Amino acid sequence: MVLLRAENILKLQSMSNNWDSSRVESKIGINFKHDQTLRLALIHPSYAKQINEPENDNQRLEFLGEAILNLVIVEYLYWHFSHFQLGKLKALRDKITETDRLTQLWYDLQLGEAYPFLGLKEERHRLRIKSSNPFEKAFKALVGAIYLDRGFSQARNWLHKHLLVPLLKRYLKPELEHSASDKQLELLGESLLQTVTRDYLYSQILQVQPSQLRLLERKLTAKESQNKYLKLSKTAWHEVCGDRPQPKSFKTSIAQIYLHFDSENSKSSFRKTSSHLARHFFDDDEVMRQAIALLLKDGKPQKWIIHNMMGYPSNKYNQGRERYYELIGQPK
Repeated sequence: MVLLRAENILKLQSMSNNWDSSRVESKIGINFKHDQTLRLALIHPSYAKQINEPENDNQRLEFLGEAILNLVIVEYLYWHFSHFQLGKLKALRDKITETDRLTQLWYDLQLGEAYPFLGLKEERHRLRIKSSNPFEKAFKALVGAIYLDRGFSQARNWLHKHLLVPLLKRYLKPELEHSASDKQLELLGESLLQTVTRDYLYSQILQVQPSQLRLLERKLTAKESQNKYLKLSKTAWHEVCGDRPQPKSFKTSIAQIYLHFDSENSKSSFRKTSSHLARHFFDDDEVMRQAIALLLKDGKPQKWIIHNMMGYPSNKYNQGRERYYELIGQPK
């Protein structure tokens, strides 16, 4: 029985490692530079466990992709629906991201019958009608994968083409001049802060699951953190916006910085905003210390943290160990 299970695991691993990415790429209309990023977006946690790779699933990509999706929607509504009140904009955003809609789009792309890779025994048509299903999660993970592989601009264009334009084009009104309110600017800034924070955590804190990443996100985006950022932001603001008066809200400041970069080059606006915020406001060592504390509390051993979260390979373990003790402020 054990031997049979081992053979099944090896067979599944072989099938997964030799998968043909072109089948998915032809359906979504994007060729990946790194097809393993696409493969990861399609691996449900149940399948990762089945092939003995429990830490290689699409949950982290879903965490990242959810924020990218939200930002693209809010930005689109900001530019095209500035005649809407804030409450109506939020309601429309929430309507667009309903589980049924994202699941239907997954099936419209002809991905539902084969992807994501599942270890679940339930039939797909039964999984599809659940309030939280693997297809919605895989869609968000796919958005995260497109962003990582092709950049924000292409992820945005892809979502416009497949999600936003088909839904909203007929409701667009010609506007001679964009006149968003301060509240709409703050909504855009709120989405930017969440997305920049998740992008930062995804790249800095390796192999840590979303439950812990969300705790770190809450600390980095909490009101007291925003107030601290605002006190520190004079130099960061003038670096981008010159002598223009700075808004009193940190979220509005972020939105204005993003719009400035966007007016220069919309393809690089998010990358520049993300880099600008991370450089001026996020303390790498403090975030790493907080991550280590969360993982130790969760029972992760020091060796796992150094190898997996901090990213030190075996031949640099001693270097990683020194860095670990430096971060936690304790002697070896």
